[in-house]
Amino acid sequence: MDQQCIDFVRGAVFALIQRLSKFHSLHQADVFRTFRRVLIQDSTQIRLAKHLAHLFPGPANQNRKKGAALKIQTVYDLLGESFPYFGLSGFTRTDQAASADILSIAQSGDLVLRDLGYFSIRIFQRLLDRGVHFLSRLRHDVSISDPQTSKRLDLLKILRRQGRFDQVILLGVEQQVPLRLVALPVAEQVANERRRKAKNNRDKRLNPSKDHLELLGWNIFVTSVESSIWSSETVQQVYRVRWRIEIIFKSWKSHFNLTRTPTGSAVQVEALIWAKLLAICLFQKFFGCLELYSPKHISLLKSAQFFPWLLTSSLMAPWATRLSIEPILKHLQLEKRKIYSYNPNRHLLS
Repeated sequence: MDQQCIDFVRGAVFALIQRLSKFHSLHQADVFRTFRRVLIQDSTQIRLAKHLAHLFPGPANQNRKKGAALKIQTVYDLLGESFPYFGLSGFTRTDQAASADILSIAQSGDLVLRDLGYFSIRIFQRLLDRGVHFLSRLRHDVSISDPQTSKRLDLLKILRRQGRFDQVILLGVEQQVPLRLVALPVAEQVANERRRKAKNNRDKRLNPSKDHLELLGWNIFVTSVESSIWSSETVQQVYRVRWRIEIIFKSWKSHFNLTRTPTGSAVQVEALIWAKLLAICLFQKFFGCLELYSPKHISLLKSAQFFPWLLTSSLMAPWATRLSIEPILKHLQLEKRKIYSYNPNRHLLS
């Protein structure tokens, strides 16, 4: 294995991505009808052998000794069921530093969904200049102003009075970007859980203020999508779609052994990661075909578990490629779980 091997496998990944990106899911929701692609940007990390720390630096332990970790930056096209972007780096390259990676693929008509780790006013403006729409949560310490008077808005004070918010604001101080801000209240139980996590954050530099803790009682978003296209509630529903990438990451680690890496050279590790990403791209196409033929929704995790068996069986035994699709689809369908309500008197005899 050498650099040529890495270049070959990496080239195969992107050639496959380019080919598969022409396919679009038939389960495309109406809320996305005005967008060409829906791009979800996120990252996941993998621990590596310690001797690779100089190439892939990881987090430091209590003795300030850095381990080795690889971060995979990815962009997932929700409608096309494909990955138009992969990037490998050390753990120390933050999501904030990777915020501009989206500019290498985002085009006019795309919609970008990202979490707070990628929040960047400068990148928001560049996306707007390209005609790219986006949706992000709002960082609590960023200034917002009234577009008519340019006066700073006290969002918490407004929310205490109105309970919710949906209007165009100016985001930032030096570079003011006109965006739509949407704030909707969450259940008290959800708000209290957020506050508990914020108070117990291991990073003591993020000591939350009283106002910040109170703002955790709302879901607060900034977006370039107009209210004529999405209602306030639709904005909140669309952002939840971003969690699909978390399920995909789970399938990578659980069923594609992404966390199992060799202890050899950096070239061996990188080549193997790219080879696994190649298999993952093939799986996404396989999953998209299953959804196309299935009358019911298919479990992504079940499909990921089944895919390696089908792939190896078809290579070793030609009969496997002639298996009936109906029992396979039935096995991979999402299970309906019964929801039981709590009855405090259930232990009493009637």
